[in-house]
Amino acid sequence: MATVAGSGRSWVALGGLAVGALVWQAACGPKAGDTGLAAATTDLLGSVGPSVVLPALRAFEGDAASLESAVRAWQSALAAGGDGVAERVEAQVAWDEAMMSWQQLEVMQIGPAGSSLTAVGGEDLRDEIYSWPTTNPCRVDQETASGGYAESDFFTTNLVNTYGLDTLEHLLHSGADNVCPGQVDINADGLWADLGDDGVAVARADYAAVVVAGVADQAVALRQAWDPDGGDFSGKLALTTGGSPYGSEQEALNAVFDALFYLESSTKDRKLATPMGNGDCVEDACPDDTELWASGTSLLAIEANLVGFRLLFTGGEDGGFDDRLDAAGHGDLGVEIVARTDAALSRVRVLQGPLSEAVVDRPADVQALHDDVKAVADLLKGDLATVMVLEIPSEAAGDND
Repeated sequence: MATVAGSGRSWVALGGLAVGALVWQAACGPKAGDTGLAAATTDLLGSVGPSVVLPALRAFEGDAASLESAVRAWQSALAAGGDGVAERVEAQVAWDEAMMSWQQLEVMQIGPAGSSLTAVGGEDLRDEIYSWPTTNPCRVDQETASGGYAESDFFTTNLVNTYGLDTLEHLLHSGADNVCPGQVDINADGLWADLGDDGVAVARADYAAVVVAGVADQAVALRQAWDPDGGDFSGKLALTTGGSPYGSEQEALNAVFDALFYLESSTKDRKLATPMGNGDCVEDACPDDTELWASGTSLLAIEANLVGFRLLFTGGEDGGFDDRLDAAGHGDLGVEIVARTDAALSRVRVLQGPLSEAVVDRPADVQALHDDVKAVADLLKGDLATVMVLEIPSEAAGDND
């Protein structure tokens, strides 16, 4: 789709701030008998699984398998008495690739990947794979020192902040020291010092081998949940398969819309605004609050979020929100959202290096990226929600920044 510059007009204003979406639907919106709009809705819901989510899940499944092989090669090299340096670098590269595949899927938390507390059909599988911002590197170091990761019930008796891609980042990218305060047992009792640098490397590789096997298993489970030959959540979202948790196409459409709000609540607010110093931190910049701080890949993650957002919004090569807007007579809004997404992508691709350094050294550039992402998010929760009569998620409804 061709891109155009934003016009600056607001469909919220046209609908009337005082009367809101329901009045727009009655006075200006497409009528119930509009078969073109109904077909566009059906196409959108039918394309999300096979054209967007499943290809992304299959790519991640393959990358997770490659990561598992690389981690095991690192483990084997150390077990054989080698230094494992080259193998660790290969595992780091494989982790980078798997993480960026996953970061596209972060914007697709529909059904099984979503929270069981907030998402229709949610099964919390996302947190089993990547639990950020619920992370605890010190706890990971404690498990490394104690060897608790080797217990057969490790995944069932521990919290998500001790396994997943975020734990693998710490195990693969951290130095020989731990991040725990001096009074924590592994330091106070000398457990970490007793390991020595070589022992720390071996323990981390052994721990990583356990964790990556769990990630690979969860990748398969999530892909199978969407696969037509498995749980067929693709069909359930499209309401073409029995047992759908959605009572109507409108409810299913709102579930996809909710997933898009990751760009607002996580990419804009947590990944950018918080390290910029706009969260609980009282400093001008808070680099320690950056996502993926240890690997320095936070900007790549934001880029992947934007790519995932664009895929979900456009439906890949098939029906998406832009096509439904076109059917409703508001195709220019779809073009504007894609154009502003592309502008944010261009910005983040220019802003190189770790975000933890950029918020300190180049705050104006980070602010410009935040503003670009905010421009997309504002259209999402303003114009798009009004035009398509969609409900804004509660966590985003009061966010005016």
